[in-house]
Parts: sequence; structure tokens; C-alpha cells
Amino acid sequence: MDILYTILLVLNYGLLIVISIPVLYFLFYAIASLFFRQKNIRAIPGDSKRPVTIVFPAYQEDAVILNSAGVALNHHSELTEIDVLVIADGLQASTIEQLRNQGARVEEIINKERTKAAALTFAMHYIPEHTQEMIILDIDNVMADGFVDYILATKLKKGFRIVQGHRTAKNQNTPYAVLDAISEEINNSIFRRGHRVVGLSSALIGSAFICDVALFNEEFVGHVKSKGEDKEFELRLLQQRIKIGYDDRAIVYDEKVQRSDAFYRQRKRWMAIQRDLQHAESKKALQNIHQLGNIEYMNKIYQLMIPPKIITIGIITMGAIASQFLYFHFPSATMRGVQLS
Repeated sequence: MDILYTILLVLNYGLLIVISIPVLYFLFYAIASLFFRQKNIRAIPGDSKRPVTIVFPAYQEDAVILNSAGVALNHHSELTEIDVLVIADGLQASTIEQLRNQGARVEEIINKERTKAAALTFAMHYIPEHTQEMIILDIDNVMADGFVDYILATKLKKGFRIVQGHRTAKNQNTPYAVLDAISEEINNSIFRRGHRVVGLSSALIGSAFICDVALFNEEFVGHVKSKGEDKEFELRLLQQRIKIGYDDRAIVYDEKVQRSDAFYRQRKRWMAIQRDLQHAESKKALQNIHQLGNIEYMNKIYQLMIPPKIITIGIITMGAIASQFLYFHFPSATMRGVQLS
């Protein structure tokens, strides 16, 4: 019995040690996020407003894009002339007509891949030549008042080429929507506020960010093609040592999943993307030894290696149950300790 107890004890403590590393990693950045202070940066309007194109990759969901694009077209900005570009994939002809009547530019795409990366690459053909900045929004994203001015001011005043905004929940009407909203805010604290406090780049989400048009053409177009386009783009930027900023005031409301089946499909897809990127980027880092000194890039690769938080919580729970099992099923060994010979 002592041998069995020893084996189980070693496995339990081994699991505890392995899982404690990502837990301490999360804890460090969670504590750091408490010291995040968003400076009230305000850009001074020039004689002429700076043009910014807001890009919506829109796959079906006609009613949703009509609302989101309408809000974007009515967004007030002291610094910019807002141009709304909708990349229409599968939208009805009546929806396209309504969008154009509202003032949006609509370009139709036959997207066989049905990927956001393909839609964004297609969109770059329709960004006006004089436009220097673009904002990426998902089809259900709604900008809060001041979003454009806040995020543009941070970009211009701080010298960033790309800045992530604060994406937050639009709805919390079901338990799964609440869970998704909590997960989003945890990520904002750890991977955005916490990372910026210690001088590292903010993580990209995939929408609600502003980017130089030139940078997007250099590092996204022709390079990023996977379904995890945001992470792939972020990794390319970090490889080039391009810092990603963050503005906590620049809020975009994002629709959260409401049903259990949608929630699990979303998480399953994210886990598959993380696994694929982890394999590809780890191999790439080993082949390019000079990248081992790139702290930002290696930090991101480590993030890809960390199990999803829900799995981490599950492992900790299993470890706690295993500890109780050992205590109650091997009371004598627990009380006297194990004599190893």
C-alpha cells in the first residue's frame, strides 16, 4: 500500500508543480494589471480631419451588420473623417442596397475559404490611397462614444503602429454569455493591462484595433491565412519587434455566445487553433535561434503552450480531489509519512 501511496503522491505533486507554473504566470500579470493607469491622452484636431477606414468583414447576418455599420456611420469624431467599408460575403441584395444608402461602401467577395483573413486581404484593395489608418471590427461590434478619438490619440501620441482597444460584453443575458464576458475581462486584465504595465505588448483580440494601413499590408496581406488570423498576425508583429499598444478607454461592445453548444464549439475551435500555432511557431523558433532572445515573441509562444484556463481549473480541481482521496484512503501513510528505502 505504501508503494501505491508513494506513486499517487508523486503523481499528484508532479501535477501540482507543472500546473503551478501557468498559475503563477497568470497571477503575476493579474497583480501587475492592478497598477495599470490609462493616461488621458487627447490628440488636438488639426486643420483637416485625418481619414480612417473602418472595415467590417460581414458573412451573412444581415440584420446585425445593418445595425453595426449604422452605428459606425453615426460615430462622432473630432479627429477623423470616418469611412465605413463592408466586405459582403453572402449578404442579401436588399441589405447591400440599404448599407450603401446609409453611406457605407460595400464590396462583395466570393470567399470560397470563408475566412476572415481572406476577407481582410480582399479589403485592402479598397482602402483609399490617402488613408493611413484602418480599424478592424467584427460584424457584431458596436463602438462606444469616443472610441475612434481615444484609440487614434493613443496611437499618434505614443508612436504605436497598432493599438488594441478594450473589447467588452454587449450582452449578459444567459449564463454562457456571462461566462464568456468574464473570460473576456480576465484576458483584458492579464494579457493587456498587465502586459502593458511591465512594458510588453498587448495581446490582439481580432477586432477593435487600429493599425497602420502600410503595416497591415506588410505583415498581414500575403502572410496571414489561417482561421486564427489574429494570433498569427500578432506573432508576425512580435517577430519583427513591433510593439502593440492598448487603450482601456476605447471601448467596443462585442456580442457574446448565448448557448452551450455555441460556447463549446467556440472553445473547441480556439483550442485547435492554439495547438496548430503552438506546433508551427515552436518549430519556427527553434529553426531561428536569434528569435530566442526576442522576449515578446517567446512570451507569446509560452502563452500558446499554456492549457486553456478552463482546463487549468479542471486540473487543479482534480488535484484537490486526488489529495482528499489520498488522505481518506491511506490515513496511516498520511499520518506517519512514507518511509522510502
